[in-house]
Amino acid sequence: MKNFTYRSLDEKENLEAILRRRKRKLNRQQVVSGIILATIIGLVLLYCGRQILYTEYDGYIHLDVNRVRAPYNIYLDSVYVSPGKIIAKGDTLFSYYIMDWLVHDADPDAEPEIHARRRNLVLQHTSAYQQAGVLDVRIAELKKQIATEQHNIQFGLSDNAHKLDLERELLEAEARKKALRSELGVLARMISETTTGNPDARSNRGQLQVYENPGSDQPKEIRRYYISNNDAFIVNVHAPMHMVFFEQEDIITLQHLDLQANNLQVLAYVPIDKAHRMSNNMKAEVIVGDDLSFSAHVVIKGIRAELVPEHLRSYFARQNTALIALLEIDKGQIIPFWGTASGLPVTVRIRNFGFGSDGQEMRQEDMRYEVGRGFLVNDSALAGRADAASGGLAQQTEKQEED
Repeated sequence: MKNFTYRSLDEKENLEAILRRRKRKLNRQQVVSGIILATIIGLVLLYCGRQILYTEYDGYIHLDVNRVRAPYNIYLDSVYVSPGKIIAKGDTLFSYYIMDWLVHDADPDAEPEIHARRRNLVLQHTSAYQQAGVLDVRIAELKKQIATEQHNIQFGLSDNAHKLDLERELLEAEARKKALRSELGVLARMISETTTGNPDARSNRGQLQVYENPGSDQPKEIRRYYISNNDAFIVNVHAPMHMVFFEQEDIITLQHLDLQANNLQVLAYVPIDKAHRMSNNMKAEVIVGDDLSFSAHVVIKGIRAELVPEHLRSYFARQNTALIALLEIDKGQIIPFWGTASGLPVTVRIRNFGFGSDGQEMRQEDMRYEVGRGFLVNDSALAGRADAASGGLAQQTEKQEED
């Protein structure tokens, strides 16, 4: 009777309610735990399934840019484009002055080469013209002497020998006159070609300093313009105006709108232990982000080896060097322009089908090299071309031996 406790009906109902609440709470906890466990198991199974079905490689987009460089040592006058601007073929990018011309004009004692050349040509033309005049006098005198000698021969005062000498001298003088006339024509044409020089080039001689703005002091004829040779957009402008730039210095970086002409490619880092899973001509999926991916195919694996960037290295990897695989984007796809930016990191995903049971067997599309013989290609088309080439070489060798 000491342990007997009397409970009223209300107390019994309260205890039952408490027990029911605890039971419902426990059931909810079990359901939540089951959902969490099922989610974890599902994610693990999904991860394992993806690892079994697919292999992923880190990579990046490769796209060449066009660097517009200074063609000479120049003084940059004006830049007519800005970053992000789309230009068409034939648009003017910038104007400039050639520094050699400015330095030459800054020297008060220097003379333009075209002026010296014209002066020498005029001197040669004048000399040839005067020689032609002397020959005219000589020819006229020889004709008079020949006429006199002919008269003396008729009256028996002289023989025919002196006349023949005079006629020979006349022929030589006429030939020299003809040659001088041809030389005068050539010199006249050469002089006309030198008239393109600026006759007022010496008017500002010595007044311009090399690092001043030459726009107001120099004639428009010596200002040069750089013209775009293709449709493109401006990536960056590296050059401030009114500055001196040496030859081959970057001034503008632009990107042609024809990306295929700029070698649009996808490069993938292929670790050595995963190289057997990729082969030439294999289909691949290039993943740029959650909302963007496109298809490609492997052109060649192992074109070179590169050091894997630090942010892509695995802490458990023994090697930091990987093979580079070249992929070409399949045609007919519509890709956002930003998805082809040069250097954009991507993920290359391929299906794990078709490789050997031990994971080291080569696929049919792989190229193999036999030391002392050359490449062995399993692909039938490539093998056929190789056989045809070897057959043609053999026929050529036999023909040479017969000859």
